[in-house]
Amino acid sequence: MTKNIKFIALLLVFTLLYGCGYHVAGRGTRIAGIERLAIPIFKNLTQKPDIESIMTTAVVDEFVNIVQIVDQKDADAVLHGVIKSYRLVPISYSQRDVVNEYRLKVIFQFELKGAKDGRTIWKGLIPDYEDFQIDTASVTETKIKEIDSFRKMAKDTARLLRERILEEVY
Repeated sequence: MTKNIKFIALLLVFTLLYGCGYHVAGRGTRIAGIERLAIPIFKNLTQKPDIESIMTTAVVDEFVNIVQIVDQKDADAVLHGVIKSYRLVPISYSQRDVVNEYRLKVIFQFELKGAKDGRTIWKGLIPDYEDFQIDTASVTETKIKEIDSFRKMAKDTARLLRERILEEVY
C-alpha cells in the first residue's frame, strides 16, 4: 500500500511539472512570430580568412530544426552576425620557453531584425574561447588544430545563441 502511494505521488509530481508549461531555459522550440528566418553570410572584421563561412554554417545548422531557413526576401526575420575579433593567446610554455598551448579568443556580435520593418528583435555580443595544444614539429598540424578549435567554438556559440534568442524573444 505504501509503495502505491509513493508511486502515485511521484507520478503526480511529474504530471504537474510537464503539464504546467515547465521547460528548461533555452530549450523552447519556436521563436515567437518567426517561422521563416534568413541568415546571410556573417561579416568577418578580422584578418583570419574564411572563418565567416564556418560560423554561418554552424548557426544555420543550429536553427534549421526550429525555423525554416529562407532567402531574405521570403523571411519574417534576418539574423545578422559579425566576427569582431580573433586572437591567439599563448597560455602555456615548455621549459625552453616554446609555446605549448594557445587560447583562441573570439568575439561575435549578433542582431535579429524584422525582415519587413527592420526593427531589432534581439541583439547580443558573445565572447568565446577554446584552448588547443600545438604541435611544435608541424606548423600544418598546429593550423589544423586551430581551425578545429574554431569549428568547435562555432558550434558551441551557435547553440548558446539559439538558447539566448529562445529565452529572450517571446
